[in-house]
Amino acid sequence: MTKHRILDKDKVIAKATEIINNEGLSALTMPHLAQELNIRSQSLYHYVANRQELLSLVCVKRLQVLRQQLLQEIVGLSGREAMFAFADEIRNFLLNDHAMSSIFYNIDEIGNNSGVKQEVHQIVKLGEKLDVDNKNIVSLHGLLAAVLGYVFLDRSHMFEHETEKQSNDNYHQLLLRLVAPKEKVS
Repeated sequence: MTKHRILDKDKVIAKATEIINNEGLSALTMPHLAQELNIRSQSLYHYVANRQELLSLVCVKRLQVLRQQLLQEIVGLSGREAMFAFADEIRNFLLNDHAMSSIFYNIDEIGNNSGVKQEVHQIVKLGEKLDVDNKNIVSLHGLLAAVLGYVFLDRSHMFEHETEKQSNDNYHQLLLRLVAPKEKVS
């Protein structure tokens, strides 16, 4: 009796994520994914319509993981401590999850996907719930933009001469200027 392989959408997404993490976003093609799953390319279309949908599904899944990690990190925190934990977790996640950051910085490849927008909106709503003195924070949008910009700089090795400590200190100084712009930063 032959053993039938059970394949589902979650396994397709997991393998696609693995390919992006290990080989880069450009390596994720439908034929390559099919080969890695040991199936015919045509069989993939039972699970996803095309590469764009596949990337959207990977992005949604990774954003869900990020949101769960954010929840774990900020439970019980408030004020500036919560905001820094929120920003640090997003930065660390994007630096260590190449699939997520690759897709995020190539957002045009997923099109106008409502699932991705919904997950991003959930993360923004989570950030809005942080108990931060609103008269001192520039804006949550500004904070998120700073985090995403800093991740881009980190990933592109713009400041590779910095030690990890220097990079983290500079990042936190930037966040402090955004979270408490009226306070003197030392």
